[in-house]
Amino acid sequence: MGMPTSDFVRAGSLAELKARGRLVVHGRHFPILVIYHGERVFALDNRCPHMGFPLDRGSVEDGILTCHWHHARFDLASGCTFDLWADDVPTCPVEVRDGGEVWIKPSFGHRDPSRHWRRRLDDGLAHNLGLVIAKAVRGQLTAGVPSREMVRQAALFAVSNRDGWGVGATILTALGNLLPILPEEETYLALFHGARRVAADCDGEAPRRERAPLASRPDLPTLQRWLRHWSAVRHREAAERTLLTAIANGAPPSALAGLLFAAASTRTADTRSTSSTRLASAST
Repeated sequence: MGMPTSDFVRAGSLAELKARGRLVVHGRHFPILVIYHGERVFALDNRCPHMGFPLDRGSVEDGILTCHWHHARFDLASGCTFDLWADDVPTCPVEVRDGGEVWIKPSFGHRDPSRHWRRRLDDGLAHNLGLVIAKAVRGQLTAGVPSREMVRQAALFAVSNRDGWGVGATILTALGNLLPILPEEETYLALFHGARRVAADCDGEAPRRERAPLASRPDLPTLQRWLRHWSAVRHREAAERTLLTAIANGAPPSALAGLLFAAASTRTADTRSTSSTRLASAST
């Protein structure tokens, strides 16, 4: 490998690359796989994004690079995967200069890392891919994205891709409330497990149906009575419209919390009363 020029490093001669088909360039950067295929030269991270298997031990056919460990397949030109569970392979710029020398730029960065990893977290949530979720959470943290933004992203996915509150959303909320007191190494685990449970919860579920607030403007005591009633009779759509009405009417967070607490308290009391009645009936 030659001396760098303009952030590029020499990978070898084109003649050598043609003869061997592939070269692995080592240095201060991660190992880079350089491939000659179809009269073109390509440069990619040599680590399979699935579990790190060296891609130079894979095979290339018809522009497709196949990792022989778990049979993940990638578009050689872009690094994009055909198997979503594996994630994409980072690529880097490559040049064939005068004299038949191959030069590569060992840089795998993204122009906007936070945007890239946000998109990848959306992909991981949508397809319920634990590996992609794990990498996306780590990538956002490394890019300086606040933890609360990732909680918000996962929460919005949860309420948009499941028609009703699920266990995953509850776990995400609980872990999100713990984030301010968690050490750095546990923050990542909390975000990952919260997002992972949301993805599992929404997998295969029907998307949420949009509902609108009422056209009237009832006062808070009325809305509270209504919400208690709808909660008691398990009328989810009516309860949601009532709560949306309170939000549309400009109720502050404290008032909304009071509405929800009152409804939950009523539901808990009704559940206990029903259980007591059943026990009494069973004992007579």
